[in-house]
Amino acid sequence: MSAGAPPGGRLRPSRVERAERARRNRRGVALAIVAAIVVAAIGVVVVNQLGDDDPAATGTEAGGSEAGASALLALQLNGGPVPLLAIVGVPGDAEPFVMPLSSELTVVVPGQGETSTSGVAALPGDSMRVTLSNMAGVWIEHFAVLSLRDLAAAVDANGGLTVELPTAYPTTAGELGPGEITMTGAQAKSFIAGSTDDAGVRWDILLGALLADPAALASGDVETDDADAVNGMLADARGADIVEMPTERVTATIVVPVYPALDEMVSASLGTPAPVPVIVQNGSGEPGVGEAVAVKIIPAGFRIVLSQNAQTFDVGRTDVFANGTDHEAEARSVRKALQVGRVRVAAVPSNIGDITIVVGKDFTA
Repeated sequence: MSAGAPPGGRLRPSRVERAERARRNRRGVALAIVAAIVVAAIGVVVVNQLGDDDPAATGTEAGGSEAGASALLALQLNGGPVPLLAIVGVPGDAEPFVMPLSSELTVVVPGQGETSTSGVAALPGDSMRVTLSNMAGVWIEHFAVLSLRDLAAAVDANGGLTVELPTAYPTTAGELGPGEITMTGAQAKSFIAGSTDDAGVRWDILLGALLADPAALASGDVETDDADAVNGMLADARGADIVEMPTERVTATIVVPVYPALDEMVSASLGTPAPVPVIVQNGSGEPGVGEAVAVKIIPAGFRIVLSQNAQTFDVGRTDVFANGTDHEAEARSVRKALQVGRVRVAAVPSNIGDITIVVGKDFTA
């Protein structure tokens, strides 16, 4: 006999749910404690100030790609049971690829902290692009956010979508498959909106079919930074292989990227170095600082791994701290990307980020 909810109350969380909540709380507390230690260390054991007033005078440079050098596209499809995201890659000297993102994925949104895929999809398209760039560690050049209606219109305009279905899929337009079929726009729309349980599988199938014979997805109704560029990239991605993003499950409902493996995959395909991890602290009190910093430093080869407020919002001048003497070159490269602030060295390394940026009121987006 099952226990009911207490009067006027709710069912007590299961043992598994309580354990998962405790693990998440411990993880958040651990990050906060380590970050606080980093802040304290910066305030006490700064051993040298390396910067000067000319952001261009940075000495030895470190970091990665130039802005716009990557051939990546952030693609988002809304309207199904869960929002669907993918990164399409068109490397110059390698085969094109498409990397679907798990609907359970949790990533760092610069300036906001850890957020689920649904939270990322709720952002404006440009902010979604910044978040996925931060995750990938490489600047994503273009983005497109489509609705199911946009998808259906593109499929019909392309004369249908040829899909190989490994089994029969129930949809509101009737059962589809198994075998090779040519979907209409309405069928493609109902296929992707069909089920939450296998939404990821359906997204993989749809992406493979779309890029086997690319249709022009971006039109006047699609949210994008450049419709012509998006359609051009999709055409160049013809025959793209579907690659699986390296992830690990930390609880029953949370999946996170495995960054060493992801960075190796991106580096092998695009020829970019692994991004340098950075902590960003907002000391100016201005909203949107984390994203504005991300826009400047991601193309230079950096990834924001932790965003938080500084101890005060009265910081006048931006400081870029090398967390340990081994990271001075990276700190200078960050300062050059920001075009503001001074470089300093903290004697105590951080287990979270090689660089800490304390953003002051002199930083403007």
